[in-house]
Amino acid sequence: MPVTPRCDQTAPWGQLTEHFKARGRHVDVRQALAQESARFERMGVHAPYVRADFSRNLLDETTQQLLVQLARACELQTSIEALFTGAQLNTTEQRAAWHVLLRCPADYRAENAAMAQALQEMRASQEAFLAFAEQVRHDPSVTDVVNIGIGGSDLGPAVVVQALEAYRSQGKRVHFVSNMDGDDLGLKLRQLDPNRTVFLLASKSFGTAETIVNAQVARAWMLAAHGFTMDPQVHALPAQLPADLRDLIARRFVAMTSNAEAARAFGVEAIFPFADWVGGRFSLWSSIGLSIAIAIGREQFQALLAGAHAMDGHFRSAPIERNLPVQLALLDVWYRNFFGFTSRCIAPYSHGLRRLPAYLQQLEMESNGKGCDWDGRPLALPTAPVVWGEPGTNCQHAFFQLIHQGQQIIPVEFIVLREQGMGTLEQHRALQANAVAQARALTQGKHTGPAHTHCPGNRPSTMLVLDRLDPASVGALIALYEHRTFVAGRLWGINSFDQWGVELGKNLAKEILNTPAQTATNAAAPQDVMAWLG
Repeated sequence: MPVTPRCDQTAPWGQLTEHFKARGRHVDVRQALAQESARFERMGVHAPYVRADFSRNLLDETTQQLLVQLARACELQTSIEALFTGAQLNTTEQRAAWHVLLRCPADYRAENAAMAQALQEMRASQEAFLAFAEQVRHDPSVTDVVNIGIGGSDLGPAVVVQALEAYRSQGKRVHFVSNMDGDDLGLKLRQLDPNRTVFLLASKSFGTAETIVNAQVARAWMLAAHGFTMDPQVHALPAQLPADLRDLIARRFVAMTSNAEAARAFGVEAIFPFADWVGGRFSLWSSIGLSIAIAIGREQFQALLAGAHAMDGHFRSAPIERNLPVQLALLDVWYRNFFGFTSRCIAPYSHGLRRLPAYLQQLEMESNGKGCDWDGRPLALPTAPVVWGEPGTNCQHAFFQLIHQGQQIIPVEFIVLREQGMGTLEQHRALQANAVAQARALTQGKHTGPAHTHCPGNRPSTMLVLDRLDPASVGALIALYEHRTFVAGRLWGINSFDQWGVELGKNLAKEILNTPAQTATNAAAPQDVMAWLG
């Protein structure tokens, strides 16, 4: 992977710093909108299926020009090409990050022999799990499908299935279980018939603690319904299990994993692999998306891929000035490193996208929440902001009070649909009006009447507009955020594809579980909180 300059070690960084001190931090969006009649048109960026309005951000033309220069000084186009030509971007784990291959159409020609081989294997895997999805969709004996995963094996598929509820197959309910807390799975099992349920086990290693613990409990539940008691802490099927029950587990449990041996020991026969270069939070396009394919079908799943591929094409070919993922990432750098904004609110004015903030929390904070660059050197600047949010209009009655009148400034990202969904036109127009009103209120503020009613205004927001919530649009939107995350990481000089902080907690949990329980010698001052937990 070619080493590219880090943003804070380039000449435009110094120029941006001087400009911020002199004028950049004093931008008044109200004045800019009043004085620049073409500001909305000039600051609108169009990408496949998504349009963005940047006009209500704390940006002037000089800032935008310097940010573009920053991207060029960081040799961003080199990094983009590296993503599409198969460079080993995940340097700490010596892996490529080829998730863009997962949504390439049938006639796509790979950049090199290694990618061609990966593409061939990916297409065989994709055909296998899409065929299986169609089989489940047309099986009247299956009423419920339960995806058991965690992180990217849960959040990605879950956000897409929710977003595309209108396309879901009738007669099939799709559930998602991720939490190790037994209430998550236990409450769902109460609703299910063991003779009409299929479990999808999503884990690259087939060793992820949350996934395997829940899978073992689900298997024990299924066997108990057929008169066989099994310890849910045991991984391999017992030798004395009757053949008909082995066949039951083989028919009712499916694995999406790279560890076929461990899956077979569990009792799974239907195994859909995905390559080592598929990162968890970029994996919904692979066999990890089996739950999506079952919910919406082969044709619509392929439309999801096509939407993402269209955004890939835009990201690779559009000039920096009109490149939507790049412009969003540059805005992230401007707000995080110059204004010092520590968080960003995601407000999708769409019930279907209600889980999008949770998905983006993992995508951005797990990718870019790093304290050192790709060479292991401590960073002199903060990276990823805290990403959080809720759907509109719910958010207006929860935390928008703080965003309007609180002392900290929080940029807001509104996501709005042009066309109505399942509701009435009146409902949809009211929803749109509320989103636009909140953006205007953040900009304008309120300065009349009693002091306690005043809102300072000049608070930044971006508006993303989709025509509708369909598979292609959802695919493009998620790919947009993937690329934005990648660009921000490259500008900050970090590896966006590892997650060593996550691994630390996992390893410590294993140590605690494998340590014999200790009784505190002094109840008033125990050595560890585990002494309280017993």
